[in-house]
Amino acid sequence: MACRSARFLALALLLAMSCLGASAYPALGGYMPVSNVLEHTEIIKDVIAFGDALAGESPDYAAAKKIYVFGAGNSCKSPTSVRTLQGFARADLTGESFADKFIAGGFPAKFWDTVILAALDGTKDFAGAMRTKRVTSLKKLVVGLCNFYASHELESAIKKLENGDSADGSGSTLAWDEGMAFYYGSEPDGTEAAFGEAAEYDADFESNGSIAVSTEIVSQFNAGLHFVRNSTANLTNAIGARDTIYKLWALTYIRAALKYVELSETSYDGKVHAEGFAWYMAIDGFVASYHASAAKAMRDALNISKPSVLSGTFCAVRDQILQALPAMGLDCKALGTYKDSTLTATCPSVCIVSTPLHLPAGRSPAAEMNASASSNLDCSMAADTAAANAAAKETTPISAAVSFSGASIPLMAFSLAAWATVWI
Repeated sequence: MACRSARFLALALLLAMSCLGASAYPALGGYMPVSNVLEHTEIIKDVIAFGDALAGESPDYAAAKKIYVFGAGNSCKSPTSVRTLQGFARADLTGESFADKFIAGGFPAKFWDTVILAALDGTKDFAGAMRTKRVTSLKKLVVGLCNFYASHELESAIKKLENGDSADGSGSTLAWDEGMAFYYGSEPDGTEAAFGEAAEYDADFESNGSIAVSTEIVSQFNAGLHFVRNSTANLTNAIGARDTIYKLWALTYIRAALKYVELSETSYDGKVHAEGFAWYMAIDGFVASYHASAAKAMRDALNISKPSVLSGTFCAVRDQILQALPAMGLDCKALGTYKDSTLTATCPSVCIVSTPLHLPAGRSPAAEMNASASSNLDCSMAADTAAANAAAKETTPISAAVSFSGASIPLMAFSLAAWATVWI
């Protein structure tokens, strides 16, 4: 009788929760968050709005810049506080393992902001650039930026775990969920976000033994969440999941870079060149931390100011990348070969795997958690007010006070043209 009563009470509780709007947090593909990260995912709606402003024959760079700087009111910290793409780009992530790899290579801490503003303003190496180069670079750069900032949340999760802050829905679990939210985004199947790009390049490089990043990375995010939760916390394993995710990011963006170097060499197109330039920026510093010459070779090949890609560039760059992969804990078989490649067979370097890639075991999604329904905030008024106030002050223009060639960047005289000479 007691058992029957318990079942009745449990059923009644579930029905009551349903009436009150309780439900599981929305899944992000094969990942089940244990925190409310709806608003975090919606930074990708700003990415979409940013791209929409740049559509057509006459891109509205001013409108895109307004979205970049002040937000479109999609991703809200509160009804009066807006999460913005420029906030990501200007965050100083010094001291975090992923960002430190870029900084150690000579990148200023806020290099994303420098490059994006130059493309928006049509200055520095984007001065006089064709429309498709500017627009394509911008659309891809903001996706790469969100991916880059996702690393901050994974790093934050590790730090909070170290400090014993690992309760569900806050601390390390919330930070880890936020990392996945920025990587996966708000759209079905992770389209428009970095996850969608991983799936695209998985298909482009599908071959015997190649890794499907979009599959493996979800299981690693699941594993990381498991290891930062209070009841199953394991710092060593959490760090292992984080570092594996970084390796998988490298596979995606190296694939993109190789694809677009080859296509630019065989039949030059500014749009294709810009895709390679922008996607490689998302992983350049990571590659450089393991193999500086390989990173420089790819950076030189995709320098956005170049009007063409010379014959022989692809094979030379591919050779360098093949040498760099083992240092990163990757291998050429896991990388795969571009399915429509016409140049790979002509390259002297062949894929030889001495130490096969071994990924730590992933995990299935966490169990659904009952929670109050996630509300979708609107902070567009706050974004508009911030933009209006900035315009009214008539002070420093929106452009950051940075110069690619001047001394206003404290760490280095950073220019996209000089980007290729950082390690000379």
